[in-house]
Amino acid sequence: ASSPRLFLVSSGEMNSPQAKLKRARDAEVKEATDLKKFKADLLSKVIVKTIVKEQTNTQSVTALRFNHLPFASGTSGTSAKPEDTNLGNLFATCGGDFATVYDDEHFGDHVAVVAQFKNEKTKHSAGGELTAVAWVDARGFTGHEFGDALLAVGGGNDNAVQIFSVAEARVVRMLKGHVGSVVALAAGAAASSADADTSAVGASRLAVLDSNGTVTVWNWRTAQVVCAFKAGDAIALEMPDEGDVVITGHADGDVVVWPVAVEENAEKKRAGAGAMAGTVGNVKALARDETQPAAVTVNLAGAHTGVAVDCVRCLPGDRLATKSVDGVVCVRGARSSPASSAAATTWKVPGFVKPKKHELRSALSSFGCDPLGEFLAVGNSDGETFVYDVNTGLAIKTVKQDRDFKGLNAVRAAAVSRDCRRVHAAFGPGVVWRAEVVPGLDDEEGPGTPEEA
Repeated sequence: ASSPRLFLVSSGEMNSPQAKLKRARDAEVKEATDLKKFKADLLSKVIVKTIVKEQTNTQSVTALRFNHLPFASGTSGTSAKPEDTNLGNLFATCGGDFATVYDDEHFGDHVAVVAQFKNEKTKHSAGGELTAVAWVDARGFTGHEFGDALLAVGGGNDNAVQIFSVAEARVVRMLKGHVGSVVALAAGAAASSADADTSAVGASRLAVLDSNGTVTVWNWRTAQVVCAFKAGDAIALEMPDEGDVVITGHADGDVVVWPVAVEENAEKKRAGAGAMAGTVGNVKALARDETQPAAVTVNLAGAHTGVAVDCVRCLPGDRLATKSVDGVVCVRGARSSPASSAAATTWKVPGFVKPKKHELRSALSSFGCDPLGEFLAVGNSDGETFVYDVNTGLAIKTVKQDRDFKGLNAVRAAAVSRDCRRVHAAFGPGVVWRAEVVPGLDDEEGPGTPEEA
């Protein structure tokens, strides 16, 4: 079920002051002689200015993802195609039984709710708490004039994954049968000729990691299982644009690359994988699939040895970024050659408190990067958010808040906007903090923290 609150704003639909502001910012970018330095200067000046309070008061927002799909930045001129969208202004969150889509750009200093999904109990769904979100490729799936954005939301009492159309404010696909609760989602962004629906424009693959350690790769457009396997103690999930592999982060510190191959009887095998996976409550008890000989452990030169890896991201330029629960971040090249000894940059984010083993699943956190993979935002256990240069690991900005949310101080998710003018962080009782560039107020303190609900 979804709420009736909906409006979709494309780059061509903005008020005159906002259009003027966009032209001014476009001119600044055009005049910049060193675009990366220009963006770094912007990020160094962000301060907390906007505080979004979501509809959960007892827990943090658990996921925050920008629509950084490769086509989401839009195209212009003769290269533009009808199926291309310009929806990189959108970001999505989930907390409690709500998933919310926001517009981060077209309303000046404000963040606007575009659409909201409430996972209520219906004849199709058991309802319940949502735990993961991922943007999937909407091209060729819906025919709206200004494009559509599709958000996959996972969780609930039936462990379902639902594909939600932002333009239509309704569920357009339902993927069921996951044995354990949904831990993470990841989607590709390029068409695969190996999929059954070869006529589809854009990506069709969506990977789901559940708490039984089972990874299920779906063709979400046809609601068919492509393949399934046991990933053991996996707690993090990623899929590159090509959708040809799945990458998992593990409780023992490993990062593993698994090939995606279309399998016969994949649905039957998936049921068996879920049943044999092991004890849900103890990730260390789960065994990896011995029938996957092509799986390769990524050579990270010991960056996360023995420490759980809870976030993995593919970056442009064949790079892979990983984070462990002690705050160590590693960015290595040659992602497509995972066993090789590739050059890597590693640094440690201060202020991380490593969770106890029995608290691991409830303490997972994620970082976010801009679409070019030049900058990385990540938060620590004490409500601080950091922005780093991905190539050097040098800190560009630290955003701090004084408010004490006790057990909800940890930043569960952080993200960077596509123009590098805003940094988002999720921590506190259903709170999303937006730090942004405010002319004339560089490095000054932002607004006070609202009272706890």
